[in-house]
Amino acid sequence: MASLAELRALLRQSRAALLAAVHGLPEDLLQRPQAIGPWSVAQVIAQRIEAESRTLTLVQSMLHGHPLYPDLPQEALDRGAVERRRGWTWNGLMSELYQQREETGINLDDLAGEALTRTLAVGGRRLSPFDVLATLAAQEEALALRLAVWREQVDEAKRS
Repeated sequence: MASLAELRALLRQSRAALLAAVHGLPEDLLQRPQAIGPWSVAQVIAQRIEAESRTLTLVQSMLHGHPLYPDLPQEALDRGAVERRRGWTWNGLMSELYQQREETGINLDDLAGEALTRTLAVGGRRLSPFDVLATLAAQEEALALRLAVWREQVDEAKRS
């Protein structure tokens, strides 16, 4: 059965993987387009910040029995996240990334008992807060892997 301890571990592991993937990247690589699709590393971090914020809003609304699910296409949500953080420094982005995860962690305390696994209709599927937050962690893990592969390709190109 899904537990709060398991969820905390998933969120810790996914964040550690993401941070490891971007640690020590020079500024020119952080801003280079097409690291992940059309986006730079800095832009995908901006998108992750907003994805986590939306996820937390969804989880909080699920606890009140009325899930609030974004009705915009993912591409529009991603563009909006990038636009709202245009001109931000890397330190500013990372600070917000850390703050968002701290807020998520604080809100996990509201998921004690059956609230963690109670399912509701969300976007045409039945999901629990655990499902929603575990998906967030899985997406972050997948991004970390893609960034690590990209970083390896960049390093290899430098050596050639």
